[in-house]
Amino acid sequence: MFGYGPMAPFAAAAVGTWALPAPWPVVATGLAIIWGAIILVFVGGVRRGYGFGNAAASTIHEIATMLVYVVLGGLSLVLADLGQPAGALGLLIVGFVLAPAFDRRAAFTGDAPAYFARLRGPQMTIAVVTLAALLAHLLVTAPKPKPKINPLLPRDVSMASRPAMS
Repeated sequence: MFGYGPMAPFAAAAVGTWALPAPWPVVATGLAIIWGAIILVFVGGVRRGYGFGNAAASTIHEIATMLVYVVLGGLSLVLADLGQPAGALGLLIVGFVLAPAFDRRAAFTGDAPAYFARLRGPQMTIAVVTLAALLAHLLVTAPKPKPKINPLLPRDVSMASRPAMS
């Protein structure tokens, strides 16, 4: 339950984003970003906490790994607050892709609990797939940028009707 339960809000957000009418996709994406940052920072805290409780755990590796998770989680919140949800989701995806690689290696070297080697891959795959679904929804539904108008040309003159320069 504790391993996969925290992944349920990601799945709910992804389904809600694709299935519900406006404004729910925006709400679900925002909540998923907040939840993702919380979980990523929590995962960093678990790694650092394991270093406190296990004398054999490498302090340097625990601090470095914890900082990666915390910085990615924190920056995702900053980007979301700046109106850049796609960037926020991208950072979270990076963090959740790194977690299985970092934690699997740590499990084999004694820097994390041994069960992390089995748990983190499937667990974080749920987060990555659902966050990617949220990002895909953002990209598919994003308003298309308007073409820039050259202020030096009259509005009724198109580039196609202008004679070619030689």
